[in-house]
Amino acid sequence: MPVDFATDVRPFLVDINTVEEYPNNPRIGDINSLVASISANGFYTICLVQDSTGYVVAGNHRRKALQRMGSDVIPVIRQEMSDDDARRIVLADNRTSDLSYYDDPTLFDLLSQMEGDLRGTGYDQASYNLLLQGMEGDEMLGNINQGNTPEDRAIDYSQMDLRNIVLPYSGNTFDEVAQGLISLRSNWAMDTNADVVERLVHEAVVFMEEG
Repeated sequence: MPVDFATDVRPFLVDINTVEEYPNNPRIGDINSLVASISANGFYTICLVQDSTGYVVAGNHRRKALQRMGSDVIPVIRQEMSDDDARRIVLADNRTSDLSYYDDPTLFDLLSQMEGDLRGTGYDQASYNLLLQGMEGDEMLGNINQGNTPEDRAIDYSQMDLRNIVLPYSGNTFDEVAQGLISLRSNWAMDTNADVVERLVHEAVVFMEEG
């Protein structure tokens, strides 16, 4: 399928076969979502490449998405860097997104403005419903009230030992898991999806040890 490259990135287009995926990249991205986003919004970013090796250090999954779409070009900036610097960039590019968190009321407001047309956003109706459920109550995460201002929550998060677990699912499986979390959260009167997962894991481990 044709790719609409933004005007500002077109001067950086090169043959996609002249750059390579970073070896042993630990991140597993959702290529289907990236393809959907590029199809709806066009390609508007530039990938970073280690000049000496031709390895992509930021943008590996965008490269995969372009390949899946049949593109023979990709916009890149080539930069001299040591192998150690390349590893650091790969790790940081992946990890810094994990350490972020959402201002859920602002996110919900932005999604609501889409008026049900979530194409190219990375969200679907199931994920929207999960967010809606959290908005309807006093959403808590790690004993932090998500209704606080982003500034207050940033202070709270910095003072607590919180960790994220990223669980990638295919579209159909995600819908099933999302709906299951909604149901269990309601039945068990729990504040967060994290509480539901913690209980499921605990009960499964106990069952395994006793069995």
